[in-house]
Amino acid sequence: MNNKRLLTSTEVTRKLNISLRQLYYWELKGIIKPRAVMMGSRQFKRYTPHDVETLQKIKEFLDEGYTLSRAIEKATAISSLSKT
Repeated sequence: MNNKRLLTSTEVTRKLNISLRQLYYWELKGIIKPRAVMMGSRQFKRYTPHDVETLQKIKEFLDEGYTLSRAIEKATAISSLSKT
């Protein structure tokens, strides 16, 4: 991975104005897969800027009235287009 800064759960929720519960639910649904970072004997979740971009797109679609599954489809389509 390049030197992009990884974000904590709290940073992501503040940036997107969502709850931790919502972030973890989206994670449970497989939308994103945070990185596991070890600090001493503890493991912490960290999110890439790409994870945040994906979640931001999904949140925008949800705010427009799309269902979660449709918002995921649309965000995934946009992400795959931007990679080509």
